[in-house]
Amino acid sequence: MPYFLKLSLFSLVLLLVGCSQPESEPTPPVPAPKELIRSETFSPLGQSNSYDLTAVYQRYPYLSGPSYIDETALYFYASNEKNSFIFRYSLTDQKLQKLYTTKQSIYKLVGVGRQLFWIRYQDHANDSTWTLETMDLATGSIQQLDQGTEPKHFYPDLQTTATHVSWIKHMKKNRQIHSLVQKYDAATGYVTTQKTLTLKETATRTGAYAQHLRDGDGGILLDQTTYKADEKTTAYTTLSGKTIKKATMPLDFAYGRHYLATGAEGNALFQSHGSNRTSYYYTTPEPYDLTDAFCFLSADRVVFREEQHQLLYADLINGTVVPLTDKEGEYSKPVFTNGRLGYSVLRDDGTLHFHLIQLKK
Repeated sequence: MPYFLKLSLFSLVLLLVGCSQPESEPTPPVPAPKELIRSETFSPLGQSNSYDLTAVYQRYPYLSGPSYIDETALYFYASNEKNSFIFRYSLTDQKLQKLYTTKQSIYKLVGVGRQLFWIRYQDHANDSTWTLETMDLATGSIQQLDQGTEPKHFYPDLQTTATHVSWIKHMKKNRQIHSLVQKYDAATGYVTTQKTLTLKETATRTGAYAQHLRDGDGGILLDQTTYKADEKTTAYTTLSGKTIKKATMPLDFAYGRHYLATGAEGNALFQSHGSNRTSYYYTTPEPYDLTDAFCFLSADRVVFREEQHQLLYADLINGTVVPLTDKEGEYSKPVFTNGRLGYSVLRDDGTLHFHLIQLKK
């Protein structure tokens, strides 16, 4: 057979094979979130206990809610006009122990295992200096893990899992701002930088910047702003660079194994980032009520706060939401550690109680 005829037949076969290939499937649209069904009937999450800390509140009016809970105690920080303190409150004999005192201010207290972590800061005219410290609860020894300088009234927001603590620090040099994602591994005792974002503040801003992060079973998620040709886009982004959701200035957010929870004025959104989960939204009774303080109890169960006057419990498996508390006063952000959910409520009569719920297994 002549060569040109072989070539023609071969081209025809390729053409027929190409025509027989199935067309690529279009990307299916993302289903619209469903509204959570609200009910006023609630079955308790577990055994609940209340602890009266009114006397402590009267002495230290700047008192946080429960910050960390271990097997025998809960931990919180408080301050007066002169000093800041970290306290241990025994769950067995209700005795209060002062663990730490500083003349500076404390921003946040968290815990992992038998270690406490907190940010100690000092405000200046144009900036704030901060130090991250940790205490070994077994020995009482204190160690400095990190330090930095931030714009005034901004300090690293510590995030924890069962094994580590993470935070963001910023370093400014030669018209560049570096956002360093830091991680302290409780098992190894080392601090490592997980990712660095660089923003160049030249005539035209370029690069990326992160102010906040969330950490949990889903990994670390950044509230990241990216500049290209001075155009700004903001999105929730994983360390690998995957965008989970475009951000539109939410009040608060949390990242779980299956859901990204975001709070705003008048609503809360629980966006699925798993293949077999339904996304949900919740609408507040009043259009200007705020939702925040999301606390994942599991991959599909989350507690959050509505207008600081009530805690709600959302079951994202069944698509329901119910009140966890009555509207008794001003509620702290809830914290969930070691199978216990803790929060405080300051009532109008000036009494302050800590509540702990031992979750059912």
